[in-house]
Amino acid sequence: MKNYLKLGLFSIVLVFASCSTKDDVVECQVTAPDSFEFIQEGSNTVSYGGQTARLNMAAEILGKLGESTSTDAALLNQMYADGTGFSDATLDASGKQLRSKTASYQSAIVKSVIQAKFDAWLVDYASNVAPAMAANTMAAPGVAGYVGTRELNAHGFEIDQLFAKGLIGALCLDQVVNGYLSEAKIGDGVDNENRDPNEDANSTAMEHHWDEGYGYVYGKYGPDNSNGDLSGDGLLGKYLNKYSDHATTVFNAFKMGRQAIVDGCADERDRQAQIIKETLSKIIAIRADHYLRDAASLDMNSADYFHSLSEGYGFVMSLQFTFDAEGNPYFAHDQVNSMLSELESGEGFWNKDVNILINMADEITLAAGL
Repeated sequence: MKNYLKLGLFSIVLVFASCSTKDDVVECQVTAPDSFEFIQEGSNTVSYGGQTARLNMAAEILGKLGESTSTDAALLNQMYADGTGFSDATLDASGKQLRSKTASYQSAIVKSVIQAKFDAWLVDYASNVAPAMAANTMAAPGVAGYVGTRELNAHGFEIDQLFAKGLIGALCLDQVVNGYLSEAKIGDGVDNENRDPNEDANSTAMEHHWDEGYGYVYGKYGPDNSNGDLSGDGLLGKYLNKYSDHATTVFNAFKMGRQAIVDGCADERDRQAQIIKETLSKIIAIRADHYLRDAASLDMNSADYFHSLSEGYGFVMSLQFTFDAEGNPYFAHDQVNSMLSELESGEGFWNKDVNILINMADEITLAAGL
C-alpha cells in the first residue's frame, strides 16, 4: 500500500508496459497533467453527467430525510427508484436513477438485500419518524422521535445518516472500485480506439468509463471539476476531503491513470486504478472505526451518541464494497450482516453494550491495517 501511495504522488512515471498494438513491450513514459482535463480536437473529452445527476438526487432525498413533512413514502420511493419527483426538473429529465445503481456490481442476491434496506428506511422515515417529528415526540426505546435535535426511529437510528453513509459504499465506492475501474470497464478488451464526437464528449469507451468513476468522487461540484474540488459533496468526496494526503493521492492517481489510457499504457493504468481502489477503501474503514469509537466514548442518552452510531452503522455497511491489495473486501457481505445484526439487536442503539462497539472497531482496524 505504501508503494502505491508513493507512486500516486509522482507526476512522471517511467514503466515498462504494453503501450500499443504495434509493439510487444516498449518503454512507456506517462506524464500526468496538472488537471483532470484531456483534449482531443480542441475539446475536453471528460464527461460524467450521469454521476452528477445521481449525486444531486441523493442530496435532495437526504434533505427530505430531515423534514417532518416527508410523510409520503411513495414519493420518497419514486425519487430513489424511478429518478423522478425532484424539485429540480433537470433531475427528473435526466433518465437516471439511484436504486438501480445501488450495489449494482454485487451478486443478484446481495443487491436485492441491500436495496431492500434502503427501501425500508424510506418507508420507516415517512411512516414513523416524520409523524413523530411533527408531533414533537421525544424518542425512547421502541418510540420514534427526537433526542435533542436528532430525529430517530424506534431503534435509535438516524435514518438520513444510515441512508447517506450506506450510499457512500453501496453507490459511490461500489461504482468506482467494483465497476468503472474494473477489468470489465478498463481492461485491455475495452475499446480505446474509436471516438464519436456525438457520444460521451468524443472519448473512447475506456476513457469514458474512467471518467465515470471520477464522477462518483468529484461529480457533485459539476461538469467542469478538472481541479478535483470536493467542496459541497455530501457522500464519498466529503470524507475523502477530510484527509489531505489521501485526497492528493486519489486525485493524482485519477489524472495519471487517465493519461495512461490516452497514451495506451496498460500497466500504469492498472497501477493507478489499484491506488484509487485501495485508498478510497481505507477512507471507509477509517470512518467506520472512528464513529464506533466515538459513540463508545459518549453519553449513551445524548444526541451525539445516536448521531455517531448512525454514521458508524452506515460505514460498517459500506465495508463490504471495499477493495484491498488482493482484490477482496475487508469484510464479506455475510460478515457485514453479522456486524449490523449486533448493532440492531435488542433495543437497537438504546443501551448498547460499549464493548460491542469497541470490539467491532478493533476488528475493522485489524482487517484494514489501520
